[in-house]
Amino acid sequence: MAVREYGVSRMATIKIQEGERVKRVLHIDIETRSDVDLAKAGVYPYSESPQFKILLFAYAFDDEPVAFANLASGEALPETVVRALTDPAILKVAHNASFERVCLSRLVYGAASNRFLDPAQWRCTMVHAAMLGLPFSLDAVAQVLGTGEQKDKAGADLIRYFCVPCKPTKTNGGRTWNEPTDAPEKWQQFKDYGIQDVATERDIYNRLQRFPIPQSEADVYVLDQQINDRGVLIDLQMVEQAIQCDLLHSDILTQRAYELTALDNPNSVSQLKMWLEEHGLSMDTLGKKQVAEQIRTLDKNGCDAELLEMLKLRLQMAKSSVKKYQAAERAVSADNRARGLFRYYGANHTGRWASRSIQLQNLPQNHLSTLNEARELLKLGAFDSLEMIYGNTPDVLSQLIRTMLIPRPGCEFVVADFSAIEARVLAWLAGEQWRLDSFRSGADIYCASASKMFSVPVVKNGVNGHLRQKGKVAELACISEGQLVLTSTGYRPIQAVTKDILVWDGVAWVRHEGVVRRGIRRTMTFEGLTATPDHLIWNGYRFIPFEYYAAMRDNANGGRNIFYSGLRPVYDIKNCGPRHQFMVSGHIVHNCGYGGASGALIAMGALDMGLKEAELPDLIKDWRASNPRIVQFWWDVEKAATNTVKTGNLNRVGLITFEHYAGELFITIPSGRRIAYASPRLEPNKFGRMGITYMGVGTNNKWQRLETYGPKIVENIVQATARDLLAEAMLRVSHAGYDIILHCHDEMCVEVVKGTLSVDELCSLMSVNPLWAEGLPLNADGYTCPYYQKR
Repeated sequence: MAVREYGVSRMATIKIQEGERVKRVLHIDIETRSDVDLAKAGVYPYSESPQFKILLFAYAFDDEPVAFANLASGEALPETVVRALTDPAILKVAHNASFERVCLSRLVYGAASNRFLDPAQWRCTMVHAAMLGLPFSLDAVAQVLGTGEQKDKAGADLIRYFCVPCKPTKTNGGRTWNEPTDAPEKWQQFKDYGIQDVATERDIYNRLQRFPIPQSEADVYVLDQQINDRGVLIDLQMVEQAIQCDLLHSDILTQRAYELTALDNPNSVSQLKMWLEEHGLSMDTLGKKQVAEQIRTLDKNGCDAELLEMLKLRLQMAKSSVKKYQAAERAVSADNRARGLFRYYGANHTGRWASRSIQLQNLPQNHLSTLNEARELLKLGAFDSLEMIYGNTPDVLSQLIRTMLIPRPGCEFVVADFSAIEARVLAWLAGEQWRLDSFRSGADIYCASASKMFSVPVVKNGVNGHLRQKGKVAELACISEGQLVLTSTGYRPIQAVTKDILVWDGVAWVRHEGVVRRGIRRTMTFEGLTATPDHLIWNGYRFIPFEYYAAMRDNANGGRNIFYSGLRPVYDIKNCGPRHQFMVSGHIVHNCGYGGASGALIAMGALDMGLKEAELPDLIKDWRASNPRIVQFWWDVEKAATNTVKTGNLNRVGLITFEHYAGELFITIPSGRRIAYASPRLEPNKFGRMGITYMGVGTNNKWQRLETYGPKIVENIVQATARDLLAEAMLRVSHAGYDIILHCHDEMCVEVVKGTLSVDELCSLMSVNPLWAEGLPLNADGYTCPYYQKR
């Protein structure tokens, strides 16, 4: 096979081939039971439960016939298999291998040991499939690949019967578990199901060996599993108090609502609407934004005191602050550490991680200046004092969520993240030298952008300072991670909004083109919204910059309510319906486009900042003229990808290589890792020209044909490259002997004995350029903290 199919060097390829060939392979599938909800708690608490049990162990060495051990009926696991589980000369393979590895660790080392089988001895076909742009589930991968072996679809019913506790009844003799002897025919089907899973997984594994996982990426997988095994300590006292505080506060709010309204259920929308109408206020909806707007109007104009109080109660009752605390409570093991919080290769184009359980990648921000005092009041159970001092208990609980993650006694957290990593990567890949020079010198990128656009010096608050705003508009205005978007499936953090979910634009449910991540930006917070100051927000008449909106409203209400939140990961949503807007954290905001059209600049804050809509085409021209290499990069990438799909020939754009073979479009990024698009072909697209489509997971989690184009492919390339920079930095930090306990987007958090690692040392480790990233101006910033937080 040609070396180009590996995306790694020839020597590395030979090493992988020889290393895999000399090892025997043990294919494994286990069926288990536990009284802990696996979906809610994760595999670590699930397998730690006293009621956890491995029922069936199906396995096959290499191409030998599939065998099984009936552990539920007292059959012992063969000694050859027991030895193989810890033998480094035998490669263990499973689909979603982390489940088998953790569960079998309990068998080998005992449930209470928190010692786990070495992940370096394991391979996961689910991860391997994701790397090739394929679905995650075993049955879906087998169907897409058309393997000779397919998953038995009867398994779901059998799992419910044997693996989940049953309700005791007179009919079943009061039992809480269904045993093999209770349904011998079903048990035989269950054994056959496990055997078939091994056969299917092995068939998938053999098919995927044409595209081996490079050793560098296997190392990242091992580190990911070690981080998941290590976990993070949870302040369980604080968690329990937060849950109790929320319950008591909810009871107080509900009781007061009963007293005010005398309604059977004051939480009922229909009942409360009728009550409001009886008091002279008609509302079409009781959404957060509408209720908050009414409160501000009534506060200003005066009204019935009971009416105003009820609306304020409604706003507080609608805010849920405890789901993360409840998730943490479920996820902790006996040693109070929450494990298994990260899903490796959660995004199969970029390779970015996804979150599990507590969802660490969408934690609310913290802006309280007295964070430590609020935290201590909560831990002491001083709920009345908390409410008296801060006035909004649900909001305080939300801001304290991060602080439930704590280091071991005698230790501290050192946190660091890359600065504007995606903007730097894009400039580096495109060769936009003036931007690279600006990043290296630490210059204000908005001033640098305006200076380049208008060919004059631009200094903030100085010469030509008025042009800085135009340079700022031409950059990216965004919404902070964790901000809640109103969708057809309820409120979702902006980074969790997928293309198959409709969003509310203030008038109707509309489709969009998905979420785009805009890197790390300076943000501000006002009225529950955290965004960049230049993001456009609807003020009831028109869209204006968030900073202007906040200043006007804050001055009208006495001031001191605006918080400048520092650097945050930020996002936007592309092309939300005909009005190009969506609702987030109770506000209507403008959306963005991608690739730089008038709609995109409007979304980035162009209007009401000294610019008219008629000016925007010229501003687009100016931006494109000042960033010619980035613009050219978009279209060079599209042309290369299109030509590759059309002809099958290899194409290159700078550091990026495009290849088409074996039914996949492979894009090799500078690190040597490849982005894969399955079954690509050329078809007419929404822009009225021939464009690339590919097979991927789309609406309703279905495997379907999707579209892509130049700027969108560039977005994936940039995010994938940023991900690899973080992955290499994590490996570097780990090899230096430091324990990473969590990571989020472009940030990592290390748990160390106090005083043994400085912020500068961690930032220096992060900012080392890999050999493949020569010339990329990396920079990182960080801080130490006694509990996890954002600064």
